[in-house]
Amino acid sequence: MENQPFDPNQDIAQATQAFNDPNCTITVANIGPINNYHVPSPANMQDATEAISQLTFADIWRLPPFRISIGSVRLDVQGAIAGGGRNWQIQINGINSPSTISAIVVQGNLATASTEERQAYVQRMVRNALVQSLHTARSMDVTGPCR
Repeated sequence: MENQPFDPNQDIAQATQAFNDPNCTITVANIGPINNYHVPSPANMQDATEAISQLTFADIWRLPPFRISIGSVRLDVQGAIAGGGRNWQIQINGINSPSTISAIVVQGNLATASTEERQAYVQRMVRNALVQSLHTARSMDVTGPCR
């Protein structure tokens, strides 16, 4: 699957409506404040956006210690969760806790996306959730199903 273009300003509602497949319905929900939150600088925001743009569908399902490091930040999988999902965070490099500036949980019911189009949609929605978390200081839950 080719890496899809990424626009951090794309409206999540628009992205959700743009993909009308009853077998792949994705919801992004606010699940509360980010634990160990650190207010990001403009440089952190820029680096985080670049790291998010490099995350692929295959990467979403990797295990620790997988990470994408860009400048002042790292996007890394914190661990697997029940049901085959993953916990992702963006943290600022070189500082002690608190250092988290974005946090999402990706549910395992999205790993089953069976076509390139559905995988691209999952990738786009996971990226959008990371951006939304980055801009709101809220943790996000990304869930399907997507077959």
